[in-house]
Amino acid sequence: MITNEQLREAFLPAPMKYYFDKKLAPLPSEVVSVRIEELLKYLNMSVFCLGDIPFTLEIDEVWHLWIMETAQYVALCDKLHGRRFIHHSSSDYAEYFDARAKKRTVDFEKGLAMLSAYVLNYGAFQPDRVAYWPLAEQLLKDTRWSLDEFNHWLSSGVVPEQDEAALAA
Repeated sequence: MITNEQLREAFLPAPMKYYFDKKLAPLPSEVVSVRIEELLKYLNMSVFCLGDIPFTLEIDEVWHLWIMETAQYVALCDKLHGRRFIHHSSSDYAEYFDARAKKRTVDFEKGLAMLSAYVLNYGAFQPDRVAYWPLAEQLLKDTRWSLDEFNHWLSSGVVPEQDEAALAA
């Protein structure tokens, strides 16, 4: 399992942390770190997870800021799993080619696979992080599971008996 500290050590140079803290002020540095870590988790798994972006605008904003520092973004992509440049395209741009681009949602099966990969690679979702993953929040709301039940289900595929019908609904 890869810890948040290991992610920062492997992928976040000190000048980039300084840059993010400046750009995202007045957010506390700890909140900025959480957002960076959540982006790094996605980017590191993205080679395996195809489809629309499964996280919130707050995480997307961090991605945009990183891309603005082009040399550092290329260096990051070279270090990530898959060692390839990870492209980012705006839904406004995609809308030119597909009028439904802004209305697309994350494919449920692909999104669920990403959430399971998250838990298997980075550990259980924490209360301060699950809000950055809309599908996770929606599933928690729909099933009325505790965060512990949700994490257990993602890591094992076992559905708590009392709530099997809630997931199917």
